[in-house]
Amino acid sequence: MKTKLALLFTLLATSAALRADVPPSRFEQQSGNATIQKPAENKPAPETRAEADFLKSLKEGVQITELGCMRATFVFDAKAEPFETRVTEAFSNADFRVFSKGNIIEGRVEPKALHEIGNERYADLVVYTNVSGREKPKLGQLNLVEAEAVVQVYNPMSEELLVSHTVRKDGERHIDPEVAIRSAFESAIDAAVKEVIVKTLEKAHKILVHEAQLKGVQDHQHLLEIMEYTAKLKGVYHVRQMTYDKSTGLAVIEIIGAPQTESFWRAYLNNLPKREKWEITVKHIRIQQNEPLRKKNPAWEK
Repeated sequence: MKTKLALLFTLLATSAALRADVPPSRFEQQSGNATIQKPAENKPAPETRAEADFLKSLKEGVQITELGCMRATFVFDAKAEPFETRVTEAFSNADFRVFSKGNIIEGRVEPKALHEIGNERYADLVVYTNVSGREKPKLGQLNLVEAEAVVQVYNPMSEELLVSHTVRKDGERHIDPEVAIRSAFESAIDAAVKEVIVKTLEKAHKILVHEAQLKGVQDHQHLLEIMEYTAKLKGVYHVRQMTYDKSTGLAVIEIIGAPQTESFWRAYLNNLPKREKWEITVKHIRIQQNEPLRKKNPAWEK
């Protein structure tokens, strides 16, 4: 007769973990040849952005703000779903911008599916978590479970696997089989996530999301020219259009790339594609650096 623990493992059938060699990151290779992403037709803008206070009294102007580390969306195997909060909180605590609600997928996950999820969420990274377990010999009435957690990070633009880490951990010996399972799963997931965050930060070293609000943009063609110019900058690997309101001339784009000095951004703004009625001078420019994040990373100033 099957034990309660065995019945639970029938429901939590072990699935094969995704494994692959991790290729070198392409972030640096894309510098100066960045990809450009515009909202898909007939789909709402990914986020509503309020106009910066600095721009409200201006007819034309630009504010560039360092938002933080890259935006991550999350995908979980069905067995890993109960641990979603543990995973997302760990990434949020490491300064990644996190979507609060993940996607649940059963069975083998293909990079194409993660690519689609990432693009739909306008994410820079897709984090996939898979966990499984097996029963180990009991000690009297005490149950013991070994869990295996696999956490992987993909670049949704290229479907590139950036980071993959697998951890096996024993849980707590416990008379309650559910506690034995949960403690093993939590231990393995926590260890895998911790290592993946370290590796991801190494791969995405000095990569920030910058929000550029541009007021007075004449039309869609003007905005496209600005984005194309931005994509050629050294240190930029992705440019994403968030919103554009032609009636107010306010466009919001995200620039994903290396943190830069204020003089770099002023030179960038000075060379933006011009229009007769769009002249940007020093009084029309504001640069807001993310000081707390820069204090954590003093090497950015070098």
